[in-house]
Amino acid sequence: MDLERRSHTPKGRLARERILRVAEKLLAQRGFHGTSMRDVADGCEVPLASVVYHFARKEHLYAAVLGAIAAELDGEMKSAAGDDRSARSPDHVERLAAMMRAFARWSLRRPDRVRLLVRELLDNEARVAKAQKLPLAPFLESFAAFIAEGARAGAFTVTSALPEVAVLHLVGAVSYFVVSLPTVRRIVGKEREKKLTEDYEAEVIELARRALGVRKKKGTS
Repeated sequence: MDLERRSHTPKGRLARERILRVAEKLLAQRGFHGTSMRDVADGCEVPLASVVYHFARKEHLYAAVLGAIAAELDGEMKSAAGDDRSARSPDHVERLAAMMRAFARWSLRRPDRVRLLVRELLDNEARVAKAQKLPLAPFLESFAAFIAEGARAGAFTVTSALPEVAVLHLVGAVSYFVVSLPTVRRIVGKEREKKLTEDYEAEVIELARRALGVRKKKGTS
C-alpha cells in the first residue's frame, strides 16, 4: 500500500511514467520473457531498486503497460462511437465506420503497441490463464456489445449470438496488417507501402461493413 502511495506523488508519477514508457518499448521489441527488470532499469538509467520501488514484480509492470494500452484503445473507440452521453450518437453504420477509422488510425500511429498486444496473445498463454484481470476485456466486451446491438436494430445481418467472433476477425485483420508492414515495405518498397497505408482506412471500413453484413439503404446500389 505504501508503494502505491509513493507512486502517486508528483515525483513518483513522473518516475513511474518513465518506467512504463521504457518497459513498453522493450516489451514490444523483446516480449515478456526477453525483457528483465534490469533491462528496464538500464533503459531508464536508474538503479534496479528504483524500478522495484514502483513495481515489485515484472508481472506487475507488464500488467500496468498492457492496462495503459488497453485503456487508451478503449477510450478512442468509445469516443469514435459517440459513447459520450452528451453527444448525439450517429446510427450504427456510421458509428461502425467511425470506430474502424479510429482503430486503423490508432494502430498505424501506435504500431509498437499493436505488436505488444499481439505478443501478449501469442507468448503468454500460461500467464493469461492465471491473470485475475485481462486488460483487453473492456475493449472486446464493449465492441461485441455494439455489434450485438446493431444486429438487434437490423443494421447488421451478422448473427448477434457470436459478435465476439466478428470483433476478433476485424481486430485480427488490422493487427496483422500493422505488424506485417516492415516486411511488406521490404517487398513492395516505401512508395507502394505509403499508398497502402493511405488507402487503408477506407479498406478497413469496407471490410467491417462486409464482415457485419451491413444492410444497404433503400435507393442505393
